[in-house]
Amino acid sequence: MRVLIAGATGLIGKPLVAALLERGDEVLYLTTSRDKTQSIAGAQGFYWDPKNHFCPKEALENVTVVINLAGASVASPWTKKHKTQILQSRLDTAKALKLAMKNYDTPLHYIGASGISGYASSYSLNYNDQDQIFGSGFLAEVVRQWETATHKGHRKNVTTTAVRTGLVLARKGGVLPQIMRPIKWGVGAVLGSGKQHQSWIHIDDLVGVYLWIIDNKLSGNINAVAPEPVTQEKMTQVLAQHLRRPLWLPAVPAFVLRILLGERSTLVLDSQWVIPEVLTRAKFAFKFSNLRHALTDLLSK
Repeated sequence: MRVLIAGATGLIGKPLVAALLERGDEVLYLTTSRDKTQSIAGAQGFYWDPKNHFCPKEALENVTVVINLAGASVASPWTKKHKTQILQSRLDTAKALKLAMKNYDTPLHYIGASGISGYASSYSLNYNDQDQIFGSGFLAEVVRQWETATHKGHRKNVTTTAVRTGLVLARKGGVLPQIMRPIKWGVGAVLGSGKQHQSWIHIDDLVGVYLWIIDNKLSGNINAVAPEPVTQEKMTQVLAQHLRRPLWLPAVPAFVLRILLGERSTLVLDSQWVIPEVLTRAKFAFKFSNLRHALTDLLSK
């Protein structure tokens, strides 16, 4: 299989490229740096300019799967400029790929990253893959436009999939090092009420989900989360136990987090209880369904 990836050097892209190459697939990738077109061993790179919606035609020759993982990080402060970058980077990459794919008559499978932050924050509701209950905040709007760009405006023989990803737990990068840092320093604390649901997934399982989507040519929306979500309080407590650090501080009140983080406080205060119904029904084999097992794997290496 010949696969083209945008965002191949990111948190998800690196292990996904490695997994595809290991099983014998041919991998091509897009980079905004002309100096990095040969930076991934075993893969072929192409320069592109998503801001100007340019993607070279040769990058899609004989390709059957296109995966878009590109987008500006939501972890940096949400200045007006950066919020524009968060949204526009996702729309620009999707449009550039969409325009390039229109030049080919062969069937293509387009897989776009998405996020569970599109779901409205709720302590009582849980969401399956087909739910379209978008929240009212900035990230929910980003997800709404992101998924529209993923699914709409393609020619008829393009299959589309949006991967609604939860908190990605990985050894390096992602949210885990950020959550661990204050606990390691002995100043770990529950955030807000601690009752907000956090739907997570181990990076190895997330890579497995992408491979499974490719192999089964699955379309629509897929909740890429482990089947056992936890509360923020539970996440903090389990991490503290693994790190053998006490939680000395009382919970940080929500209003304090809103003062310190502003609109970005939704990243830690919003509650999304998400069910991977499509994966569960298909008997997808999660390696790490349980948070303790996932953390044991990640923190013991």
